[in-house]
Amino acid sequence: MNPWIVISLALPLMGCGGEETPNSTGAPEGIEAAQEEGGSETTQEEGGGISPVEDAGQQVTPGDDGGTTTTSDTQTEEGPGDTVTEADGASQEDGAGQGPVECDETLPALASPYFTDISESSGIQKNNYVSMPGKTIPINDHSRLAFGDINGDGLDDIVMHSLFPNPQAGIPFEHLVFLNNGDGTFEDFSDESGLRHYQVAFFAFGDLDNDGDQDIFGGLDIPLGSSHEVLLNDGTGKFLPVAESGFESEWNTSAGTALIADFNGDANLDIFIGNGQTSSAAPDSFWLGNGDGSFSKATSALQGSYLHPSNGSVACDYDNDGDLDIFVSTYGVSVAKGHNILWENEGGTFTNVAMERGFAAQEGGNYWLSSTGNGSTPEGVPQNEWMGSNGFGIACEDLNGDGWMDIYLATISHPVDSDYSRKWSDPSQVLINQGPESGFKFQNQFQEKGLPFNEGDIDAAAIDFDNDGRMDLAVTRDSKYEKAYEGDEQKSWFGLFHQQEDGTFVSTLEAAGINKLDFEFEASLDPCTGDETCPNGEVCWNDKCRTPCQSNNECPSAYEICHFNGFCKGLAVMKKGQNQSWADIDADGDMDLLVGGRDNGGGRPNFLFQNNVGQDRRWLGLRLVGDGEAINRDGIGATVTIAWDGGQLVRTVQGSRGTYNSADGRALLFGLGIAPCEYTVTVRWPNGESASFEAGSMTEKRYHTLTYPNILGEEEDRP
Repeated sequence: MNPWIVISLALPLMGCGGEETPNSTGAPEGIEAAQEEGGSETTQEEGGGISPVEDAGQQVTPGDDGGTTTTSDTQTEEGPGDTVTEADGASQEDGAGQGPVECDETLPALASPYFTDISESSGIQKNNYVSMPGKTIPINDHSRLAFGDINGDGLDDIVMHSLFPNPQAGIPFEHLVFLNNGDGTFEDFSDESGLRHYQVAFFAFGDLDNDGDQDIFGGLDIPLGSSHEVLLNDGTGKFLPVAESGFESEWNTSAGTALIADFNGDANLDIFIGNGQTSSAAPDSFWLGNGDGSFSKATSALQGSYLHPSNGSVACDYDNDGDLDIFVSTYGVSVAKGHNILWENEGGTFTNVAMERGFAAQEGGNYWLSSTGNGSTPEGVPQNEWMGSNGFGIACEDLNGDGWMDIYLATISHPVDSDYSRKWSDPSQVLINQGPESGFKFQNQFQEKGLPFNEGDIDAAAIDFDNDGRMDLAVTRDSKYEKAYEGDEQKSWFGLFHQQEDGTFVSTLEAAGINKLDFEFEASLDPCTGDETCPNGEVCWNDKCRTPCQSNNECPSAYEICHFNGFCKGLAVMKKGQNQSWADIDADGDMDLLVGGRDNGGGRPNFLFQNNVGQDRRWLGLRLVGDGEAINRDGIGATVTIAWDGGQLVRTVQGSRGTYNSADGRALLFGLGIAPCEYTVTVRWPNGESASFEAGSMTEKRYHTLTYPNILGEEEDRP
């Protein structure tokens, strides 16, 4: 059943005390008087919702009590359709506008394992790799991946992409598409979607023509004699290209990341393209959306741009001024010292303020080396000469609940004492926003948060996997460097770090159930010089005796697959991951995990892990929808705050993030474990307008759709 079937009604704007309050756009006194005198009277003129704020310079700052306050230099005049609706007018049967429901603040204990591997049973491993290729495939997988609801049923579907070395070897790009059935299984929709054979490297999702469905920007990361593609959705998950998208002349492509968002506040989605990835130094580009699936180049908006290899990006409003800023991780230290970039949005133009904010580079060096004081010794050169990083995935969330957006950045940092650039290169970072008192500077608290160094961190994400209300951290890792280390935390196992009450993190390496640490081969793995030196009919490969095979069915363990050279190899669940994406695939109220299984040549599938624990705790789901005129239909850039006396949870609607466009589910999922039963939910739309609702307006353990400006709906019960 569709989890987003909506029952809608206009709700009042509620203050923390439960009294009706004027909306933050400055409702005229006459409307306030009507509220006081008329009680349940509804005042609404023909023609639409609350009029947009004339001055986009509103600033929203965390209040002393954990709530939010809204200020503006200008108030709007009374506009058509200013709406105030009395809560008592709502039907109890509608499921919305109800009074408080029974709420139990007890936090159930976690039971391990936190996740179950449903990779095979879900159907998402179909065609992930070629089991017996006729010729060598440089990277035999589809490990770049993302979630996106392509058919509009409210369930997040999956796309997977092959990687760029393949086209250079004469093997075209391929994209796999799986539709979500809502029960933990997926249906192959690759051919029906029309997406399978487009020669692009990755997808970014957004409603590019404002017609209510998810379209695609397809970014190309190598020159193939073609360019990026814009693909429009017919509403059923089938796509056709835009003939004149504006990208036709972009031939020399090297896109490593792309962000879709409304950066200039006109309700049309724009595109930032980070170029270069790990291959070259190139200028980034910026494109303004025309609202019909076409774009106009506006790269001059990136003021002072220079050649650099952009390898990861995320957009968020780090200074709470109402517009989206762009964080870019760069690769690597051999170009411009690996300094990262922070494009601060100044009303449609952007200035790089990474140095001033402490995002460009960190003062210490590699955490593993005693010669750098394990990262605590200053490099001893001016700030603009600090060595930066080999940056990859990047996520932006409020990690510590103070209302300011923080950064989790994954990097590769080599602990080589004899090489200056490696010794002082920045490892992965947790950059905590210090707020306006410090000029929004970021402070690296990675080590004091108790997080372990790993040389091969790749894709970073921040989620609340157990719904306790605290953001947790997740990272995929490359296996290239793990042989130099003995500890499991320095191997390429998937990293999931559970945030504690004091703000530190604890590794769930074993408890999560994601990593198969106890896997053992059925083969002897005895040293060998030839097949005749192996026992029990095993074959000799790379000096070790292994189980021979011609298909996966001939491998003795569920955790082994058949290598095309004719022996069984371990799946290494869940080592050496590529991209990771999180979404509530079964709409039960917790985040499930999709991980790209990276492999060079031999072939490897992707992995899907179903969350076992989050649904047992209190949660609230919100999907934000714009009107396509004042607010982009995806609601990208909107912020929702759940606030109570002494605390708050803040989430923003984002598009893609990280390296090669990982994308999580678009719905905002709030774990309410640390929240009391009495709280206020406030949405701040990208145009500065806001609406607030009491906890009783929204049934917990349900998803709700909030449509601009203040129309709240609730999904039907799922079977």
